[in-house]
Amino acid sequence: MYEVTIEHPTVAGKTFTAKDGGELRTLIYGVARAQGAAPANDSDLVAEVGAVRSRADIEGVGLIKVYDLKVKVQPVEYESDYACQGHESLYAGLGETVTCDGSCVPRPRFSRDDLLRLACALDNEDLDETGGCGACGLEAEQMCADCGCCNCSRHASCKRPTAAK
Repeated sequence: MYEVTIEHPTVAGKTFTAKDGGELRTLIYGVARAQGAAPANDSDLVAEVGAVRSRADIEGVGLIKVYDLKVKVQPVEYESDYACQGHESLYAGLGETVTCDGSCVPRPRFSRDDLLRLACALDNEDLDETGGCGACGLEAEQMCADCGCCNCSRHASCKRPTAAK
């Protein structure tokens, strides 16, 4: 099992887990897709994920660059810490509570919500870098024709550009 950290402010301080190479590969594919790209050659990515797993197992940490983002992979020291999946106890009649008592830690996975949050943040950054506004989703050529402002600023007196035909 591996602890995975994606180096981006949107998911800063959040560590995900991957129980094996398959989950790690899925997570890394997700990071690539969030950036609007997919690996050209699946076998190359499989080899890179295998290499980063080996570095993590041997050296204690493995880094992989997925386009513009870095992903840090570390082996989990105590797998029993992540044993809970929000389980129901099999021993409810023997003095245990029906559901998990909270003493174990659920395994944080890289979910679709995390993927969407990362993709939106990256899209907003791209808009901001190209002169648009990520907060309201406008590209540079969609800004107000009169003042150059976006929808974040109220300016009813200004004229919006007409769509080019």
